[in-house]
Amino acid sequence: MSKINFHPKKLSLVIATILGVNLNTSYATLLNYNIITESGYAIGQTTPLINSSTHSDPASSSVYLDYNSYGQDPNTRGAAAGNDYGWMYSRSGGQGSYFTHYSVVTQTVDLQNDSAFDQDYNYNFAINFGSLSAYNFSFNTALEYSMAGYEVEISVNNTALWQSSFTLTTDLASGSVGSGSGVSLAAYSEGNNYFSWPEYSGNLGLGLLGSGQSLTLSYSIKTFVAGNHAASCNGYGSPAGFSELEEDCNGYGYGGYGSYGYLNFSGDTYAQFGDPNSFSGTPVAFNNQNITPQREVIAAPGTLALAGLGLAGLAFRRRKQQS
Repeated sequence: MSKINFHPKKLSLVIATILGVNLNTSYATLLNYNIITESGYAIGQTTPLINSSTHSDPASSSVYLDYNSYGQDPNTRGAAAGNDYGWMYSRSGGQGSYFTHYSVVTQTVDLQNDSAFDQDYNYNFAINFGSLSAYNFSFNTALEYSMAGYEVEISVNNTALWQSSFTLTTDLASGSVGSGSGVSLAAYSEGNNYFSWPEYSGNLGLGLLGSGQSLTLSYSIKTFVAGNHAASCNGYGSPAGFSELEEDCNGYGYGGYGSYGYLNFSGDTYAQFGDPNSFSGTPVAFNNQNITPQREVIAAPGTLALAGLGLAGLAFRRRKQQS
């Protein structure tokens, strides 16, 4: 009786063929993709002017809010935008008296393992550069300040896997001070009123997904600014009895010509943050280039049991042939 030689790799392919199992790695199917952008501001202290806007879309979403009346104090500016193609950003900016502004971009997608195997997935991401500035041009009182910051979180099923935040504050008493939590994107030099970071790449394990199971992957980028920047007119003076700001620094007032020229602000703030999905990529949305299997596929228990029976049968046949 001739002896039959079994090669382990060939044997596994034979068993896979018999069982109809595909041993190749399989990517998760991406479902329910969505981008939400939100931006808002509050201006003034006693009766603040408040405005906010939100936009949601499966493909692209963008919000832009701007309050800027020429020659008037206060003013603020800011925007939030996100797209599945092209660059995605969240930014805030402002100058004036007692203002806050924020911008948020949130991107979510459901991942479903539609293969016959349990698989462990990775999320590969890259963050483009960003920056914060909290300037003091000419603070004169303890009430004046500049603040700029960001908060970023990447999560699975509402549980944070990666988080980074930083706030930069400048005032007359302490100068510029920065503090953050989570992953540090760059070193901050104490006393600096400008903070920036270069490109950053990361890799997150999303956990094991059983065959047919799904998870929700999301990230949120928030930038914000706040401040109180006293303003003064640069130009002709105001008539008696009226302050520069009452005249809005741009023309006529009661009883004659008002102050004419433009406003000088004692400070300025700005915050921007690049997207964590390969900046300027095509697309920047979650895709199979960002989400990959972490290791070799793991056969489901039922498949392993069938494979065991197949091996036992082949072993029994081999012994019978040798007898």
